[in-house]
Amino acid sequence: MAAEMSPADAVGALVPAITLLGFGAAAALVSRALNLSPIVGYLLAGILIGPGMLNLIHESGGTHLLAELGVVFLLFDIGMHVSLRELKESRGDLLGLAPVHLLLTGLISAGALYMLGISWPIAIAVGLSLGLSSTAVVARILTEREQNSCPIGRTATHVLIFQDIVAIFLMIFATSLGEGETAAGLAGLLSEYLLNGGAVPLAAGLLLAFVQALIAFGAAMLFSRYLLNPVFRTLAATRNDEAFTAFTLLLVLAAACATAMIGLSLTLGAFLAGLAVSGTPFRHQVQTEMGPFRGLLLSFFFISVGLSIDLPGLLRNLPLVVIGAFGILTVKTALGYIAARMNGWSVPGATQLATLLAQGSEFTLVILSLASITANMPPALMGSLIAAIALSLALAPSWAMLGGKLSRELARRKQVTMETSGEPAGERPVIVIGMSAAGRLAVDALIDFDIPYIATDGDPDRFLSAVADGYNVSFGDAANMKLIEAVGGSNARAVVLGKARYEVSKEVTPSINRRFPDLVRLVAVETIHDLDRYLELNIRAHLVAGEPKGIEMVADMLRVLGVPDKELADWLSREADLFTIGDASDRQDKAEEEEAVVDEAA
Repeated sequence: MAAEMSPADAVGALVPAITLLGFGAAAALVSRALNLSPIVGYLLAGILIGPGMLNLIHESGGTHLLAELGVVFLLFDIGMHVSLRELKESRGDLLGLAPVHLLLTGLISAGALYMLGISWPIAIAVGLSLGLSSTAVVARILTEREQNSCPIGRTATHVLIFQDIVAIFLMIFATSLGEGETAAGLAGLLSEYLLNGGAVPLAAGLLLAFVQALIAFGAAMLFSRYLLNPVFRTLAATRNDEAFTAFTLLLVLAAACATAMIGLSLTLGAFLAGLAVSGTPFRHQVQTEMGPFRGLLLSFFFISVGLSIDLPGLLRNLPLVVIGAFGILTVKTALGYIAARMNGWSVPGATQLATLLAQGSEFTLVILSLASITANMPPALMGSLIAAIALSLALAPSWAMLGGKLSRELARRKQVTMETSGEPAGERPVIVIGMSAAGRLAVDALIDFDIPYIATDGDPDRFLSAVADGYNVSFGDAANMKLIEAVGGSNARAVVLGKARYEVSKEVTPSINRRFPDLVRLVAVETIHDLDRYLELNIRAHLVAGEPKGIEMVADMLRVLGVPDKELADWLSREADLFTIGDASDRQDKAEEEEAVVDEAA
């Protein structure tokens, strides 16, 4: 019979967990009140309760396990956000801007670390991690600004997806740099090659590692299609939330253990489990169920990073920390701007994109926490670097806001009045007048389906904002009938009124009916009264009801343009993924709403 734990031992085991939970919750609340990233709050909480201040808790096997589980669940969540469909749709950014951005920022950072005396394998691992941006911070900024679906938001998301995938293998590589460890797989071979001057038969090893990775990814896809999906369907049919949650936890931990047992990475298994879930219709349900576990355990990881910081050394190097934080922001902004311009972005768009991705990453903190890295970097430099990254995360929203203002000013200086030669050659275009939320959504849809368009806006603020967000839009007032002729109204497939202006529409309708009798016009309206008035003008009006705003009108536009119902339904589903998804009942309501939109369009 197992020996019963004494009350004193039970209290000793519970106090660290209670301390972590209490200060973690307080850090989250304070960070939200101050509009800071929670990561910053957790790091400060770790410093506060660590040996340098209150000395309430020390690093131990228990805290280390909780922190490692946080990283495991982080990788699982990232895997769920990656799907083969998204990789295919974003291949332009994944093969162009994303690698150029990472190589420019990462290799410059690695060079700076090498000049500070860090061995170059360690400098490469840490430097490339400094080239990463914070998925959590950027996603929050895009959501607050409602930029998820605009060109800036989509490209930033594609870059983050690429960086998240690279971060998985970067963690494996960094782990394999530890002394006295037998590294397995591609990362181990590369690190041994770097450290031993090429003593390993690299070609055969790379082929073996590639086969291992291919088998692992293939197994994840087969597992998703033939086993995971039926199991989730069975669990959903039982309506037992506890069983659903328990199975998901089992999936994450078992996958992590399985890859670790065969010599691969613990985190790679969690990522593959997330990738398997992303291929099922239950992805959002799993995200909802695992969200609390991920957030809680990840908070323990960042608190443990704060525990490891030498506070006296940090205070002595405070000026270096501030310089480092602004160095990260300015250097990554400059290099990100160069990368964006190399990939065809306009000056305003490249400016906003560069400032949006300029901060450090939570993954850099993960890399810096690895034993192989801490053993090969000076503690003072380590603490200063962690603090600089945290400060860059705290400054990221303000930095991005300055970038947005600068990009709009640059757009104002480069403002170009619409020319009559602006009609795209070849296929007949769709004209979008007014870059409101509905107008932007229409342009997003036209881009997704490779349908040529001409976008115009006569409102200076809306026009400048659209240009800064990466849209190809010209300035012009639709109240002038000559505008329709100037942009090719006689050859247009349809006209989308992004901004409802009934008096203007009523005034130009007789001329449009006479000159362009077959021109289809669409508009999204807010009231039943406006709906009736526009329908009387023979304009396909739609009452705004769902999210994103104007989705009903855009669905009808795509149907008019001949997009098949199946492709239309898939597009609606993808758009829904860009917005916050609630509980299971909310998702069901959204699915029914999407079906209704398709039916209405039909």
